[in-house]
Amino acid sequence: MPQENQDQSVVISELLEKVNSLEMRIDKIEGQLDVAVQSLASARAGRYQTEHTSNHADEDVLVDKGLIESNIFEYGLAWFGSLVLLFGIAFLSNLAGNYLNGTLASIVGYSAVAGVFFLSWYLRNSFTHLSFLLNISAHLLVYYITLRLYFFIAQPVIPVKGVVLFMLFAVVCVQCYFAIRRNSELQAAIALILSLATALFADAAFVSLPLIIITAALSVFLFFRFGWQRLLIAAMILVYASQCIWLLNNPIMGNPIGAFGTHTFNLVSLFLYGAIFSVIPMIRQDGKFPNSVYPATILINGMSFSVVLLSVIASYYSAGFVWIFSMISALCLVYSIFLKYRTNRIFDPAFYAIYSFMALSVAVYGYSKLPDAIWLLALQSLLVVSWALWFRSKIIVVMNTILLVGILIIYLAFYHSVDKVNFAFVVTAFVSARVINWKKERLTLKTEFIRNTYMITLFFSMLFALYHVAPKQYVTLSWTGAAVFYFVMSLILKNIKYRWMAIATVLFTGFYLFFVDLSHLETGYRTLAFLFLAVISLGASLYFTKKVRKKSQSGAL
Repeated sequence: MPQENQDQSVVISELLEKVNSLEMRIDKIEGQLDVAVQSLASARAGRYQTEHTSNHADEDVLVDKGLIESNIFEYGLAWFGSLVLLFGIAFLSNLAGNYLNGTLASIVGYSAVAGVFFLSWYLRNSFTHLSFLLNISAHLLVYYITLRLYFFIAQPVIPVKGVVLFMLFAVVCVQCYFAIRRNSELQAAIALILSLATALFADAAFVSLPLIIITAALSVFLFFRFGWQRLLIAAMILVYASQCIWLLNNPIMGNPIGAFGTHTFNLVSLFLYGAIFSVIPMIRQDGKFPNSVYPATILINGMSFSVVLLSVIASYYSAGFVWIFSMISALCLVYSIFLKYRTNRIFDPAFYAIYSFMALSVAVYGYSKLPDAIWLLALQSLLVVSWALWFRSKIIVVMNTILLVGILIIYLAFYHSVDKVNFAFVVTAFVSARVINWKKERLTLKTEFIRNTYMITLFFSMLFALYHVAPKQYVTLSWTGAAVFYFVMSLILKNIKYRWMAIATVLFTGFYLFFVDLSHLETGYRTLAFLFLAVISLGASLYFTKKVRKKSQSGAL
């Protein structure tokens, strides 16, 4: 029994020794972990300081050199190698054409392209990016070798131009199919560029222009399907650029720079481009693209359409363009109404309304010529203001103000005075100022700048119109009458701005009376002018002084 107790005590002591040893090891491990954590924290702090501090010259920036090398080898060299391979096979095809007949040279080219396609397929899982670039290069090579079956060679392999054009179009269609299947915006962009190139290579109005129209429609479809806004914007620019090249007699095909005679189809195709790209505001966003795409595409379409349209007008319709701009004005105005009720955006319908009125201005100019058209343009401003009120569009009001002031400056600088034009500006400025003041909440105008611009225009237009319409001896009296009109308007409308305009008119009248009328007016007219101006000035002074005192006394009570 004592022996058994002794054995148990020995076992317990051994266990205690093992536990103590285990605790010592755990303490040692914890100490090492603490050191490692502190080292890691110090390293992170050092990296943060290195990345965010640039005022110490002796600090080292931590750069992951392995990542840079990986990007260079995987992406950079892949692009470079694919480009070199593209040109290499193209030169191989040309070299084969120097030693072999056209058919064998084409077979060599297509065989090389087949090898590129196979390599792209073989690398599709292990080297995805390289496989994608090789696939694009192969498609470009197929187009190039097919193009060389008829174009840019001394002896065509296929002597029928239409057959080669059909083959080129088929190549582009295959590229579009794979671009849609793989959801590749880059491949789709290349397909659209090649489609436009095919249109120019065709060099025939009833082939080239329909193909450009198809390309424009395809770009809008791809934007609708995938939201590829970069592709759409590039396509819009390239479509209108292709039309410009066509209008210059397609010098790409070696034609002398000039103008085509098929002007009717040029105009029709231009209207179709504009109509196709005008569909964009009706496409719902659905999270596919940012809202900024709408105004960007509308502006690009409008500016590009205008440039090409002016080229067509200058080439073929310089003597009779009124009906063209009248039709554009009507179509844009109807479409602006449609967009107003179809969308919740303010800019889209406002832009088409502005474009409509600009086209109407050009039509008015073509119908009446200057300076007779100016009074119609001035009165047209009232229509624009009314439209802006209906659309609740501040943009239309601002643009209309700029155009009205610009037309007035051009008229005063380059044309002789015409009474109906002078008073057209007076009526337009007065009515526009009143309407804007009446409905400024509807237009969400936060400042008085626009209205003040109209009132300043009214002030100087009134002086100018009365100066030219009244006989010289009655200029002072007519200006004094204008001051009376402003005083009456200030009383009716309870608006201090008309009062200041009245005072300014009185000052202008006094200046003119002393420095101009005194030198040439007869005594009777001079006396009448002085008395009339004095009566008006003193009467206005007495009235407003009495009114101010009465207001002050009522305020004191």
